[in-house]
Amino acid sequence: MHRKGRVDIPLCEAVLSKHPGNCMGIRYTEDQKRLITAAREGQLEEVKDLMKSGVDIDCELKYGSSALMIAASRGYDDIVRLMASSGAKVNRRNKFGISPLSEAAERGHHKVLRTLVEFGADVNMLHNNGGTAILAAAVRRDLKTLRVLLELGANVDIENFDGWSPRKWVLSESDPAFIEALGIAKHEHHEVGMKVEGSVVKEELKETRVMVSPVGQAFWTVFMRASASGDLETVRRLIEDGVEINGQSPNGTTALMAAIKNGRSEIACELVELGADLSICDQDGLSAIEWAHKKGLSSFLTVLKERDLLSEVSDDGTSDRATLVQ
Repeated sequence: MHRKGRVDIPLCEAVLSKHPGNCMGIRYTEDQKRLITAAREGQLEEVKDLMKSGVDIDCELKYGSSALMIAASRGYDDIVRLMASSGAKVNRRNKFGISPLSEAAERGHHKVLRTLVEFGADVNMLHNNGGTAILAAAVRRDLKTLRVLLELGANVDIENFDGWSPRKWVLSESDPAFIEALGIAKHEHHEVGMKVEGSVVKEELKETRVMVSPVGQAFWTVFMRASASGDLETVRRLIEDGVEINGQSPNGTTALMAAIKNGRSEIACELVELGADLSICDQDGLSAIEWAHKKGLSSFLTVLKERDLLSEVSDDGTSDRATLVQ
């Protein structure tokens, strides 16, 4: 059974491959189309026959997905083992940063995970956001998959681009089962600014620089991503639902900073209008205004000046700091 809530890119590509005219100019040979179909439907003997005929088992679909990736997403371990043992590229990522291993992990196909690692898959391969499969498992609260990935050598200290590592995420969520799974000892809690009282982990926000949304950490992370990607509708909805607008990731980044870093001037202006704090600084001591200078987001700075939120803005944005009107 497949999990809801995420578009299945490899499987969408597999469906499109059956209709070459719908694939934005991409054309496949008959054998390649048969291979994709067989991988999608779990037809092991068909895959064997096609491989014997010399079909390219690493043929790419429009967005870089492969037959191996599709089989991994469906949990067909026999096909994954056959293709991996025959030299299929187990560490290929498509244009969305998805790999066969991340697909198997996302859907809880643990046997497939073990097979992929057996044939050289990198359990710590980075996604497009800098995260790993084990961080995604922690965010999904998928304890079984998290334990399998740990067994396979997953690193719990790799941070994504927002500064989150699996260890930091688990500690922020304060779930004893996940904390135990990671083998986090009491002294480690203190190292990241945490206190342990019985089985409950309480956060010292001043030390960790993490502000937890009242509606949940995962909810807040969606807010950060929506701000960075320019999804204004989602940003507005989450704020209405009570997300912490000035929440900070472990490296001190706010949603406003994320919007600015990604050139989302409209989102940044909206966040300021809705109460985002311009004076907050990240771990490098940079505020949203200073990030706007660094990224050359002049449209955002102009709006701030028009709203009398800046008393002065330097011409080059680097020699002088913009002064925030209190």
